[in-house]
Amino acid sequence: WPQRAAWRAARRSGSAFRVGRDLRAPGQPARAAGQQSAAIGGDGRLVYAPKIGRTQLHFGGSLHYHDPGSLPQRVIYRQRPLVHTTDVRFIGTPLLLADNTFGYGLELAAVRGRFWAEAEGFWQHVNADTGFDPTFFGSSVELGMFLTNDTRPYKNGIFKGVKVSDPVSEGGIGAIQAAVRYDGLRLNDGPILGGTQDGYEASLIWTPIDYVRFMMTYGHLVYRDAIIPTPSGNRDYAVDEIGARAQIVF
Repeated sequence: WPQRAAWRAARRSGSAFRVGRDLRAPGQPARAAGQQSAAIGGDGRLVYAPKIGRTQLHFGGSLHYHDPGSLPQRVIYRQRPLVHTTDVRFIGTPLLLADNTFGYGLELAAVRGRFWAEAEGFWQHVNADTGFDPTFFGSSVELGMFLTNDTRPYKNGIFKGVKVSDPVSEGGIGAIQAAVRYDGLRLNDGPILGGTQDGYEASLIWTPIDYVRFMMTYGHLVYRDAIIPTPSGNRDYAVDEIGARAQIVF
């Protein structure tokens, strides 16, 4: 989805599930050697993007379905804390055998001049082999603004790269933007205790010229039912993380 798509390409995130940037199943069909299983699946997304005065609005929805065929698929849902330079995952489901999976998401966004806002939610349902079919949920809300005379370009249902109005190459200071964000992920449902993650984040991005970006993000992540306990056995705690990245987009 607009904002998360850019992050997913660089990390994606996706704020894995940077929300939906987080509920993908990295498993593979559980089949014995020589067996065949005809899988089917489909993905769809619809966007309505009216413009009211100077305000660009975005309303979107998506559907995702996968059926591995005659044999169940091994799936596991988990997420790194904010940045993907670490292999530590504080939340994650146990291995599940899925007859099929079905997900759906909703997207909202608005851009007006230097300001933007966006929100999304994603539900992932697993038709499991265990007799209990869990549904996991992720969401995010972001508010941001440019400190310079720039905006977030939007076209055909996605956000485009920033076109710097005062680039360093012409003696300017480039484009500077700041944002605050909330990310939530719920991997608990019924007997499945994968944990919950609530992320409170702030970021600063400098784009000196088109296609070059420098980003720094701070996140305070609060966990419940974490799969990694503290030395005292506590599974409810918080961690702090800072990430920085230089990016060339082409």
